[in-house]
Amino acid sequence: MKRKTYLIEVLTPLHVGAGQGLSHVDLPIMREVHTGFPFVPGSAIKGSAREYALREVWKRHLANSGVKLSDLDEEVSKGKKLKEDEAEKIKDDLEYLRSVFGTAGELEEGSAGKVSFGDASILLFPVRSLSHIFLLVTCPYVISRFARTVGMDIPPQKVGDTEALCYSMEIAIDKQVVLEEFVFKAKEAGEDFKKFVDLLGIGYKHRVVCVSDTVFSELVQNYTEVQTHVRIDPDKGTVASGALWTSEYLPAESVLFVNLFLDEDIEYSLPGEMWLGGDMTTGKGRVKLREVKT
Repeated sequence: MKRKTYLIEVLTPLHVGAGQGLSHVDLPIMREVHTGFPFVPGSAIKGSAREYALREVWKRHLANSGVKLSDLDEEVSKGKKLKEDEAEKIKDDLEYLRSVFGTAGELEEGSAGKVSFGDASILLFPVRSLSHIFLLVTCPYVISRFARTVGMDIPPQKVGDTEALCYSMEIAIDKQVVLEEFVFKAKEAGEDFKKFVDLLGIGYKHRVVCVSDTVFSELVQNYTEVQTHVRIDPDKGTVASGALWTSEYLPAESVLFVNLFLDEDIEYSLPGEMWLGGDMTTGKGRVKLREVKT
């Protein structure tokens, strides 16, 4: 199989929910059980990519013919929804969509797709700082996991709980880095770390710092974005009784990575931008996707 690795840059706060929460947050985001790190399941990425691909075909061929997007969705999954002439017109697109994303198993040729979507793992997490507004934080464990999954050889980074390895010392103030209320001794990172950051091709590479695994875990578990929502009573114009809730979001500027595995006989690329997760109608979940050559 072929592998493609993508970076997911979060443009607007991202909510991929885990259902009702038991903490002070009513609607928390999904987190890995063993690390507590935020992640986006492959099913969410596949669903969003499939909806994007369906909509592109629909806009190109069917939007002006009275066919609903849901009709095309059902035709791809189960067949026999579109008229014969409509299905014939987009025969090649239907075959491609079924090859990439699979079918519901109700077609004779029903099968799994030829592209496997992995879970997206956190790679860089934005944290408020005294310098440069925010810094992008990572840790040795996250770097080693990225290297392991893409088959790269990146030497392990050594950083203490009171230290921060900096891609650029210009972010330090008096040889210190301040993240939220925590102060760290700034140390210039080695060439291996800088090559890793250069490989990512992100625009804010001078903001990247590496803290210890313990510190990183503390930051990603306690410094996500939590927004409070209310519902307005349409008759009174005031907040409806009992309609107050909080939602957790992965902050804008976060960066995740995801691997796609493709059969040798299929070509597929994720779109450059798409919507991911919930609350799309309020502007949440806009992400930018870019392939990384490793």
